[in-house]
Amino acid sequence: MTAFYLSNPYQPPQAPQTLPLELPWALLGNMSPVQFMKTHWHKKPLLVRGAIPAFKLANIAGNPLQSPISAETLIKLAGDDAVQSRLIQAKPWRFIEGPFKKKDIPTSKARHWTLLLQGMEAQHPAAATVLSWFRFIPDARLDDLMISLASIGGGVGPHFDSYDVFLIQMSGRRRWRISDQSDLSLKPKMPLKILQNFQAQQEWDLEPGDMLYLPPQVAHDGIALDAGCQTWSVGFRSPSYKELLQEGLWRLAESLEEIPGLAKHFADPKQAASNKAQELPHEMTEQLGRKLKELRLDQIDTFLPGITAYLSEPKPQAIFDGSSSNLTPAQFSVALSKFVLVPHPQTRLLTLKKCVFCNGEEMTGKQTLATQKAWQCIAAKKSLNKVQIDAINTENSLYQAYQDGWLIFEGFAPGWL
Repeated sequence: MTAFYLSNPYQPPQAPQTLPLELPWALLGNMSPVQFMKTHWHKKPLLVRGAIPAFKLANIAGNPLQSPISAETLIKLAGDDAVQSRLIQAKPWRFIEGPFKKKDIPTSKARHWTLLLQGMEAQHPAAATVLSWFRFIPDARLDDLMISLASIGGGVGPHFDSYDVFLIQMSGRRRWRISDQSDLSLKPKMPLKILQNFQAQQEWDLEPGDMLYLPPQVAHDGIALDAGCQTWSVGFRSPSYKELLQEGLWRLAESLEEIPGLAKHFADPKQAASNKAQELPHEMTEQLGRKLKELRLDQIDTFLPGITAYLSEPKPQAIFDGSSSNLTPAQFSVALSKFVLVPHPQTRLLTLKKCVFCNGEEMTGKQTLATQKAWQCIAAKKSLNKVQIDAINTENSLYQAYQDGWLIFEGFAPGWL
């Protein structure tokens, strides 16, 4: 094991761009991602001791690893308006939303409190790196990485989630109790969604480097056993069919504005005399039915662009500042050939066949083949490495995304051009 992996605090290694899906991973209990998805994903829990082997190796070497992000850094981030943070206290239960001043956070000696910080992959490179380990699961399912910082006794109460989650212990110990109970009723008049009749069936104490995977609807309760307990939760969203179809329909309706033929008014020169004036006319339903077939509105492929655009939208609290993205198209073209272009930490990318969607917008339509390939590379590899693309202008979608702050140059300083 190299000094890089045993560096203190722990520095998570970046996953390779092409993941070895058939090989066993320590992260998954020496199962391959292929095996894990077949036997556990969305089916049953999995406890992995030593999911991050570096922690055990460091303990053997007598130099226990610290979390990649210190408690002090997390408390500082909780004061940032751009970070979604929550403070939860038990006995009695209280729930407060941030941002917080340092004095608002109890000391490490106080018991029964938990600080939750959402979307940490956009705030710290270590969290973004940890997410790279899970790209054997489609990006469309990814929600975010949440960090829980807790004192002794801290937790959010017994509850269940509607999504898949990987719970990685990064500092201190946490006791997890889980149950596959069918009774998911909640306690009334509580500030949190806490199960009314939680009956634990299994129990483990997780140490730094351990991980617990839970599929949806598994009841669970986590209690911090040490001050400064950190649990990193990698969550995978599971939108309802209603949500997906509504968003797809809404975007589809917007796209109909671009079809000139639909602006024509309905006409019924063949309408016969009727003695049932109250009924919707047959002639209208016939014509609408033909239009639906012409527009392929009875085909799922028609809805998929809108659904993909929706799933590629950034988190609501995401902020993009393009004020420093002031290169001209010509300068941007030169920078492309000299620097690595990467997505902003809060940017989301998804593909639908050869189309690439970025932050809710389709980026490859009406673009040159070189630009399309560049977007496909960014979506697949999360980077575009020193390429030459001719004819960069203000209409180029890469340049537009750079100006909006959606794409940034890695290690770039304006004076280097």
